[in-house]
This record gives sequence, structure tokens and C-alpha cells, in this order.
Amino acid sequence: MKFNTLLSFLPIVAASCGAAPPAPQYTNNTDISVPEQCCCLTYKAACTMNMERMFHVKLFYNRKEGITPEQFNDYWANKHTELVTPFHLRIGVVKYSQYHSTPEFRDLARAEGAPPILEFDGAAEFWMHDIQTLAKMQSDPFYIEKIRPDEEQFIDGKSLKLIVGVDYIVVENQNAVMEHGRSF
Repeated sequence: MKFNTLLSFLPIVAASCGAAPPAPQYTNNTDISVPEQCCCLTYKAACTMNMERMFHVKLFYNRKEGITPEQFNDYWANKHTELVTPFHLRIGVVKYSQYHSTPEFRDLARAEGAPPILEFDGAAEFWMHDIQTLAKMQSDPFYIEKIRPDEEQFIDGKSLKLIVGVDYIVVENQNAVMEHGRSF
């Protein structure tokens, strides 16, 4: 019944997608135009974020010694998220996601001849329009005084590794992306 109720709202949502949102201001001076026919419920290659330069930062880490995988995942997904979500919205993070990797998940991928498995308990992913957002995150007083001490409750700081780059989307929503308006 709830699913049918949701379906009844789709035409209303689709109709409200007719006008493109105002284009945000970017610091990389890339001309980004969003066609008016873009809609949040349809796929059009020109409507995707693949048309702009988006930095993607991923932090890999392990849980603090003495914490079970269940405790780590529960704290990170439920408690830590409450603390960091308003901060990420304020600082300009476009997307934040958590990648939970339990020992059982890693064991599922082990196979003869397969590449070695990265032995991390999780990774935090951040998408941002410019790399300066990362510096703002790390130097913000709220991060230093509240978030960093919270991270020390469940993350082994010595295990932390970082990778940064830009995404080049080839397939999105089961569609091949044919337009790539970005440079590396």
C-alpha cells in the first residue's frame, strides 16, 4: 500500500522537475550549462554531474582496537553521522557516503588469482566542487573541537589513508555516459 501511495506522487514530482535549478557558482571557472529538459527522474547524459569537475576524496581506515565490527559500524552510521551531517552541509560537501567493509564482506571477495583485498573496515567518501573544501573541513574549529575527538572514539588514526582525484563516469544508472565535458 505504501508503495502505491509513493507511485501516485511520481507525476507531481516529475512535473516539478521541468525547470532546471539555478546553476551554482564554481571556483574552477568551468562553464556548466544544464539543459532545461533535465529532470531528476530521467537520465540524460548532459544532466549528470559528469559535465563538471568534481573532486572525490576517499579516506580509508580501520576501527579502533577493542571495538567489534558491529560496534564500529553502528557508531559510525548512527552516532557519528548525527554530528557530521550539518557540518558537511555547512562546509559545502556535495556528497558524503560511508563505505562499510566487514571481515565477512572482504572474505566474500577472496578468490584464487584475485587481487589482494584492502584490509580496511571502512572508507568515507566526500565529493566537492573544489579541493579547498577539504582544507576548510580540516581547519574548521568545529571539526577540530568536536568531530576529530569523536573520530578518535572509533577510528584507528594510524591506519588512515587518503586518495583524491576526479571522477570520470562511464556508466550511470545503467546507461553509458557519452558526453564528457571535463579535463583532468
